[in-house]
Amino acid sequence: MMSIGKRVAGIGAAVAIIATVGPVSLAGASTVPTMAPPSVASPFIPPAISGAYQAGADAAIGGWNAGADAAIGGLNAGAAVFGLPYQLTMNTSGPLGLHTASLAPIQ
Repeated sequence: MMSIGKRVAGIGAAVAIIATVGPVSLAGASTVPTMAPPSVASPFIPPAISGAYQAGADAAIGGWNAGADAAIGGLNAGAAVFGLPYQLTMNTSGPLGLHTASLAPIQ
């Protein structure tokens, strides 16, 4: 069991790390507007169903992209804390415009 002093010191160190990393994680945020994904509706599906399908596809793609962007930012912040010599970059791939990550050396 840890003493209260050690717990306070640990919490203080964690707060100091978070305060230091805060600006770094924001530096990975996208400053370029992203394009909307292309329409994936089929002409063979009735309009009411295709509209719902399109809305669902847009929501799924948007959720994927937001999660991927957040993960890339978080991993870059962690890499900066540990002084790793690389960072993740965001790429857009495929016909739906999904965001993916790739490694790039820090320059």
